[in-house]
Amino acid sequence: MKKIAIFLIIFILFLILLFAILKKNSNEEIIKIGFISSLSGKYSSLGHSVLNGFKLAFEEIDYKIDKNKIELIIKDDKQEQSEDEKVVEELINENIKIIVGNTTSSMTKVSRDKLLSHPEILLISATASSNEFTNIDDNFIRTQVANNSKKFDTLSKYLIKNNIENISIIYDLKNSNYSKGVALHFEKSYKQYNGKVVSKLDLNLDFNEILKQINSDKINAVFIIANAIDTAKLAQFFKLNNFSKTLISSGWAKELKLIEEGGIAVEDMIFVTGYDDNSTDPKYLKFVKKYQKRYGDLPSVFSAQAYETASILIETLKKHRDTNEFKKIILSKKSYDGLQGKIIFDDFGDVYRDYFIMSIKNKKYKKID
Repeated sequence: MKKIAIFLIIFILFLILLFAILKKNSNEEIIKIGFISSLSGKYSSLGHSVLNGFKLAFEEIDYKIDKNKIELIIKDDKQEQSEDEKVVEELINENIKIIVGNTTSSMTKVSRDKLLSHPEILLISATASSNEFTNIDDNFIRTQVANNSKKFDTLSKYLIKNNIENISIIYDLKNSNYSKGVALHFEKSYKQYNGKVVSKLDLNLDFNEILKQINSDKINAVFIIANAIDTAKLAQFFKLNNFSKTLISSGWAKELKLIEEGGIAVEDMIFVTGYDDNSTDPKYLKFVKKYQKRYGDLPSVFSAQAYETASILIETLKKHRDTNEFKKIILSKKSYDGLQGKIIFDDFGDVYRDYFIMSIKNKKYKKID
């Protein structure tokens, strides 16, 4: 009898433990978040920079919010429309309601267009800046400022003040949603201050053809709108061929990779940007320290914006589980703490940041007062 009693006690304890485990597991939820970026090919530097910043925010909370686990479903769009459409479809089929992507405006457009028929899914980008997405009430928001002419006024004034009155633009038309927008809005701003865009050339032309054309133009500077690697290659080509006009670059290229690959050829290159690499904001310095420890390198502006994007999602998920209404929930709060000040959304999911001039000095990005 004694043995039977002990067995019954053990069996009851086992049932209690099993019930507790089942109850615990029933309360746990796996929150899946999709992530799409160009993680292979020549645009991969930007893609991995964004992914690293995004993951860092979730690593800080051990991929958990309360009892709920966070799972990132990472996809490579390969900067190809067909591939992007395929991976978006995969995320839709997995019933994922939050997708972070893409890193280029052209691929973001592909994803957004495909998701228009799925209004319950939020698409949020940390880097896409095409004005094609501006002031549209859809299921897309971003933490990157949209292209507009006002964004380039600081640059236009700086150039005219320094007697740079005639410019040629060289842009990568493989990311035309971004490149054409930057060119259009810069030219609109530049003209207001009596500057002139003399010519526009596709970066994908032979570099010798590009050099021949801009040498025939009476210009003071070249504005390159391309990724960090291509910008560095073109700058080096100019340096080797004794082309010494002022070089200006879009924010797309503003990564450490540009300095590493460009070397002396990118010294004094000019940027207009909303991020100060030398900010002393405590939140930013803490982020930089964590990023360096984790990845052994300094973060780019894109890493920082991806971290901010993840932080906004985490903050919202801590208070709300209804991912079907995520855009509405995020925009209802409007203002979030960023690494360098507030991030303020408008009613359509666009944000505002102050813009200023930076240059490369002694292999570092420096703010120009």
